[in-house]
Amino acid sequence: DQENEADVVRCLSLADGKDIWRYSYPVKVKRQHGMSRTVPAVTEKYIVTMGPKCHVTCLDSVTGAFSWMLNLVKDFDATVPDWYAGQCPLIEDGRAIIAPGGSSLMIAVDCETGGIIWQSPNPHLWAMTHSSIIPAEFMGTRMYVYCASGGVVGVSAENGSILWENAEWQIRTANVPSPVIVGEGLI
Repeated sequence: DQENEADVVRCLSLADGKDIWRYSYPVKVKRQHGMSRTVPAVTEKYIVTMGPKCHVTCLDSVTGAFSWMLNLVKDFDATVPDWYAGQCPLIEDGRAIIAPGGSSLMIAVDCETGGIIWQSPNPHLWAMTHSSIIPAEFMGTRMYVYCASGGVVGVSAENGSILWENAEWQIRTANVPSPVIVGEGLI
């Protein structure tokens, strides 16, 4: 909502395109850069969005009622990527999985309460990118794979520990691609 300097989440009717519910919060962005670059994660109970300046918001997916919000810049020392946030949130097992960079490479947030379940360390201070987190399972271990600013990382879905990392694949300007699982042990 450029006129009101707000980020808006809307639920539209498939029948007529009219708003069923609408939620907004104030945020100032540059003209032509403020449009959403993310896709909300949606379940029967929750919708989790990431706004252009790294505000992660959880709403009731049926009513649009506000549940909680994290400001990744203030809460996790994240840096807003050039051209604003492009990472799409992931919901798995009632947890929102987000990669803020900054003080925590990746976090798991309880969708019900907004409480932090786990935080991954960020020993190389890799920053947030436009890449989205992809769930994967290798050799019986559930993990989240993410292309951060300094490389690709696999994080334990159980406790957020870093399982592996590879700094040989980096994109300096705009790291947009999300990892793709292409076969047994291959990404």
